[in-house]
Amino acid sequence: MDNRNIKKLTLLAIWTAVTFVLGRLFTFPIPGSAGNILTLLDVGIYTAVFLFGKREAAIIGGFAAFLLDLTAGYSNYMFFSLIIHGGQGYLAGLTRYKWLNFLLSLVFMVGGYFIVGGLMYGWGSAIAGLWVNIIQVVVGFALAKVLSPLIERTGILNGFRKA
Repeated sequence: MDNRNIKKLTLLAIWTAVTFVLGRLFTFPIPGSAGNILTLLDVGIYTAVFLFGKREAAIIGGFAAFLLDLTAGYSNYMFFSLIIHGGQGYLAGLTRYKWLNFLLSLVFMVGGYFIVGGLMYGWGSAIAGLWVNIIQVVVGFALAKVLSPLIERTGILNGFRKA
């Protein structure tokens, strides 16, 4: 394994951990919605898209969401979250149009959890969780738009940028 691959794997691991911690520390269960939570996980996913790209954001989003569900007591969602947040990260960087990417990733994430929630807990619960997921994506995108340029300006990623 060459030096570039080691740097890239290290960066993915660090950013996955940062995203997981963001999601885990700021997790708010929503009463009466059968497992829906409001979390800042999406901040890490969208920041990863803006800083690194779609493939990296897919990996980071999928694994961070998987770990979040595993440790937060939502293990029934782990594998779904791996796919849904991984797809969200990938779609968020799919085209050069950030707003189109945002809409694609929002529809994929909200729609994915709507279908999973409807099949697991009933469609009433899935409908109740729609607003939570929409807020989570919008807040995550907005905070990432603010944080990404700040992180780039600090130069903290310079050692990894060429990876």
